[in-house]
Amino acid sequence: MNTVLKHVTLAGLFAMPLGVFADNHRWFDPSMVERGQSLYQTHCVACHQAAGAGVDHWQQRNADGTYPAPPLNGTAHTWHHDLDTLRRQVREGGARLGGSMPAFAGVLSEDEIAAVIAYVQSLWPDEVYATWAKNYPDDAARRITPASTSGVDDNPVTARLKSMLSPGTTIGEPEPTPIDGIYSVRAGPRFLYVDETGRYVFTGELMDIETRQSLTERLMGTIRLEALASFPAEDMVVFPAVGEEKASLRIFTDTTCPYCRRLHREVPELQAAGVTVRYLPFPRNGLEGQGYDEMRSVWCESDRAAAMTEAKSETGYLIGDTDCDAAAAVATGYELGVEIGIGGTPAIILPDGRMIPGYQPYPNLLRALGVVQ
Repeated sequence: MNTVLKHVTLAGLFAMPLGVFADNHRWFDPSMVERGQSLYQTHCVACHQAAGAGVDHWQQRNADGTYPAPPLNGTAHTWHHDLDTLRRQVREGGARLGGSMPAFAGVLSEDEIAAVIAYVQSLWPDEVYATWAKNYPDDAARRITPASTSGVDDNPVTARLKSMLSPGTTIGEPEPTPIDGIYSVRAGPRFLYVDETGRYVFTGELMDIETRQSLTERLMGTIRLEALASFPAEDMVVFPAVGEEKASLRIFTDTTCPYCRRLHREVPELQAAGVTVRYLPFPRNGLEGQGYDEMRSVWCESDRAAAMTEAKSETGYLIGDTDCDAAAAVATGYELGVEIGIGGTPAIILPDGRMIPGYQPYPNLLRALGVVQ
């Protein structure tokens, strides 16, 4: 299989490019800063002073041996710490480090703590923030916005998860799994598994060893079928079954993909066995390059099936019209494939939504379809 798109991992879901904050490319946005400022005024200003100025004698111990509240505006040491350390400091208080700040666990939610940190970092001069971002590049690229506009998520399973995922990521409701205390949560084109406290999350396949079935793939099949229903049947390139149709396959393909060509040579065997093959376009290199142009040309042909066969032949294919209305289906197919997590071609979708990534000989496909034993 020729893979050009990396599978979406948990790290990928947590990452986003810099440039969210228009003025100085910080990880937070103005609405988060505004919320954090309000929380700061309520909980922090009495000690850390307005605009994080701190007290003049912040480096001198108090009578009880603790240190007073330091400045948070970039003139003290706050910028020496990564986001996890800053969150822990707010959550657990300053006693363990010789400070006097009380613990805010149970007072502020994780979303609220993130907002306060955003406000504090908004006080830092650009050069201070730039130094911090250089020291902690992963944090600088992280998005920890509030889970909702209200900042409240009543479900403990997803509250922390929502605060860590990139904005715009679709988050589903947690569903129980056969494992007590573990829930599956849809996050974009993938499923994550979260414990009942919402603190721990892991990715990967959940397998039932007794039945030898992937419970994750079953869930993913549902997502794929929902998404595929949005792609018009008339925009597919169809190779119908010979005689009675016993099963069908939907295959994301690229005319320049060697394994797609190899599979296409076996389509007549599938047709003869009663299997209809429906192709959807998925240019491996995105919306540019030879594959993209070839498939736009194929979709513009009056006989798309013949054009598809010619484009996948060894003799080569002469690209014709690429600007017809039908050619828009190529971009639509590509975007749909990305949405459901396809990373290469061929990507074979079974009737129940399960996916076979990469080439499989036609006898294996017939067995997967239950057409033969």
